[in-house]
Amino acid sequence: MEPKRCLQKVKSIFSEHKAEPLWRLHYFAVLALLTEIDGELHFILNKRASGINQPGDVCFPGGHQEKSESLQETALREMEEEIGISRENIQILGKSDFMLTIYRGMIQPFIGYVPYEVYLNAKPSPDEVEEIFTVPLSYFMETEPDKYDTVWKVIESEDFPYDRIEGGKNYPFSKGKTTQLFYEYNGHTIWGFTAQVIQNIVEILKTTEI
Repeated sequence: MEPKRCLQKVKSIFSEHKAEPLWRLHYFAVLALLTEIDGELHFILNKRASGINQPGDVCFPGGHQEKSESLQETALREMEEEIGISRENIQILGKSDFMLTIYRGMIQPFIGYVPYEVYLNAKPSPDEVEEIFTVPLSYFMETEPDKYDTVWKVIESEDFPYDRIEGGKNYPFSKGKTTQLFYEYNGHTIWGFTAQVIQNIVEILKTTEI
């Protein structure tokens, strides 16, 4: 192909190209559910059952997006399956900032509201949830989390072709540092992605004028 025609082809293709992640992302959604107790908003949280991944962690209901559903539908479906509250009783208030993970995942939190009397009649799945409980929103508004850094680095692999790169096994692979947040409330440790979601919601509430 002539250089001029090749350039025109490249321009015609990429001028209209919609940029996507180079690596295929896996999409997830969670539902940060609120209820009102004695005139005060509380987050509804659950402790994961012992027989599933990340047992004992405190989290919001959530999971992997299935085909033909929106991320909001994902959040509502997971809430129904884990917490046992029908989506018809949930008012979606909006969404907070999403997170991109090192595992090629995009997690979108939604914020919802459910009446307290509906929460009291929730029937969590015993296969997924050990218990559900609430924490006042004011606790997170008034409490600074403890912060600890973790470092992610490349682990040496026996079949990796180190001989094909300058420096071999001594190549200066990048390291990633993330800050983990920890809240303690009535014997419950709230940390990881759940703590990040809560802090993000709190920061938006504190910095946005109404």
